[in-house]
Amino acid sequence: MPVIRKIYLILLIIICITFIQSCGKKEEPQTFIPPGQDSTINKEKERKAREEFENLKNKQNGITDSAALKKDSLLASDTSKINSDTSKVQKTDKKKFVQKEKELNKRLDNPKNTITDYIELLKRGTTEGGNFDLNMKKASQQWVSANESRFKNNYKNTRNIIILEEPKITSQKGDEATVEVKIKKSDNVNSKIEETEMTVRYNLVADSNGKWKIKDNIVVKK
Repeated sequence: MPVIRKIYLILLIIICITFIQSCGKKEEPQTFIPPGQDSTINKEKERKAREEFENLKNKQNGITDSAALKKDSLLASDTSKINSDTSKVQKTDKKKFVQKEKELNKRLDNPKNTITDYIELLKRGTTEGGNFDLNMKKASQQWVSANESRFKNNYKNTRNIIILEEPKITSQKGDEATVEVKIKKSDNVNSKIEETEMTVRYNLVADSNGKWKIKDNIVVKK
């Protein structure tokens, strides 16, 4: 028994010593890092960097848009000015063209030629076999106030027209002129042919295109 007690006593002593030693050790402090904290910090930095980039990009776009708008405005202004200038040039060119056309017509289609052509239409219309209606219509158009019906009535009995003296200009000033011509006209009156010599004085005016038209006439019979 004394041996067993000694053994228990020794074991007890060992256990006590071991307990005392274990209690005497100091635990090293540990820092607790929540899981995923490093990832969160990186994401926050990335977000801020992205925001700064977006802000910078927006500023650049704002400058670019402003410049583009200014450029478009200048371009629109220049285009408007070009269109305005082009319109002015076109109007000026058109005015010059009309004036040149008028002057050319007055040179080529002078009052003397107008009367010559007019009498030729009367001759064609009254000659046997000629196209009376068509030539009377064209002759009427040589007057400022065309009247086809009046021409048909005036020349329905005419059988022949002869030019005794060629048309000549007796006066011309600006857009007005007077041309005289001497003719002999043969008319069917009561189934008889009557011949009449006359001098016809035609007063003409140039229209807006410079073409001469007959305003009125005076007939002096022989």
